[in-house]
Amino acid sequence: MAYLAVLFAVPLYFGGVFLLWTGITGITPPGLEVMGVWRILFGVFGGFLLAVGGWFGREIAEAIFGQRPIRRGSERGELLIAPRAIRELIAGLLQRELGIKRPKVEISDDSEALRVHIGLHLPLEEDLPGITERIRALVTTEVERRIGIAVSSVDIAVHGISHRGPEGERGESGGEAEQAVPPS
Repeated sequence: MAYLAVLFAVPLYFGGVFLLWTGITGITPPGLEVMGVWRILFGVFGGFLLAVGGWFGREIAEAIFGQRPIRRGSERGELLIAPRAIRELIAGLLQRELGIKRPKVEISDDSEALRVHIGLHLPLEEDLPGITERIRALVTTEVERRIGIAVSSVDIAVHGISHRGPEGERGESGGEAEQAVPPS
């Protein structure tokens, strides 16, 4: 997978640099005339290619330099599990069981157990002590039950408040969401 990302990232990134440079400066190789609207299009398309190449580059860096698999051995064999899989499991549990949208989950492995750090937006209708205890209990029991790796601590950082919009979906505070006002 990382090799495929490299094959796409490098040409996209350098193609984006070339097109952005051409669009901004108008300096082109001999025989290539770029004028007017084409310069703008080259610049926009070059910026797009740079963004896509940067995304592929981030995927490559995570694959190559990301966290090493978590290893646990037993008499029946060795378990190797990617930290990304554990993060996705925890995020899915929080979304499905508690309705928390887009939690940011990070994990670190000490020799015996995992440390979990969760960043989230607190649901408006929830009390902080109640939901944090439910999160800690859910993460601790479900990770131990499903993966077999103990969780030593669950750190929670509340970054904001989320609320329900008029159709019942969640929105995050600070946005320009309109609230329906019932007729009087």
